[in-house]
Amino acid sequence: PETTLRYQLPEAGQVRVKVYNALGQAVRTLVEGLQPVGAQQVVWDGRDEGGQEVAGGLYLYRLEAGDRVQTRQMLLVR
Repeated sequence: PETTLRYQLPEAGQVRVKVYNALGQAVRTLVEGLQPVGAQQVVWDGRDEGGQEVAGGLYLYRLEAGDRVQTRQMLLVR
């Protein structure tokens, strides 16, 4: 299973997208670096930083772009 996270950047800048489990523990960093203005997307394949598959359940992703922060839920079904 995998999911595509899509987001729009109003201006170029540093972006970080991280996935957390329901306990708030960091699972994986998907994006960390400079990105251009416009539509962006990143795919999470349901794996942690070590490449191991994580358990199904509720996860959060946090998008930080400049001074903007957005957190959303996602459900991983195995």
